[in-house]
Amino acid sequence: MRFTQPAYPTVYFSDKIWVKCPDCGDIGLVETEFGQYTIPYSRHHTSTFSCTKCGSTKKSDEKWFGYVQGFVGRSCGFCGSQISYTTEPTKAPFDSVTIKCNSCKKAKDYSLNWYRYKENMPTDPYFGLELWLQIDIKDKILWLYNIDHLNYLKNYVASKLREDDGRHKYSMITNLPQWIKSAKNRDLILKKIDRLKNEMNRKMEDNTK
Repeated sequence: MRFTQPAYPTVYFSDKIWVKCPDCGDIGLVETEFGQYTIPYSRHHTSTFSCTKCGSTKKSDEKWFGYVQGFVGRSCGFCGSQISYTTEPTKAPFDSVTIKCNSCKKAKDYSLNWYRYKENMPTDPYFGLELWLQIDIKDKILWLYNIDHLNYLKNYVASKLREDDGRHKYSMITNLPQWIKSAKNRDLILKKIDRLKNEMNRKMEDNTK
């Protein structure tokens, strides 16, 4: 089997994303209308969330539910040397951090600037909500936005011949971790993908009853 599909960026699949509702924990849908289509993330977009169970709705400008990352970039309060510090991604931001200057070796508390963190997390890029389509594989997390995204990845994993024409640095395939690309994990990953798809189909059937 040969994989010859276009080199879509991940954002291509982000117009409809199945997520976990922050209010009731059931399945919800993030729908996005792209304004300026850009990669790796769309700019000037309009996103809305609606829960299929409790009916909760949200707009993307109301609240960020996902991870954030803190930064300090300034001069040392003692000697004036440049200080650069980055926290680990977290959902619990804090006001300040104690940093020891590499030059004068003196420590001081510095305020943090926090920004939304979207890289390599099983969350949607518009609200930061936990993705519904995710599954553990050998202590790793395989995550997907929707069934189209799932089928695209499944076709790639199942293919033994993979064309590299048209790939770019933002294409989804280019940025896949090596454990997904590895042939030795092919059967296990395909089994997990099929499980996700079947569970999704059953969930949608249950929610329409």
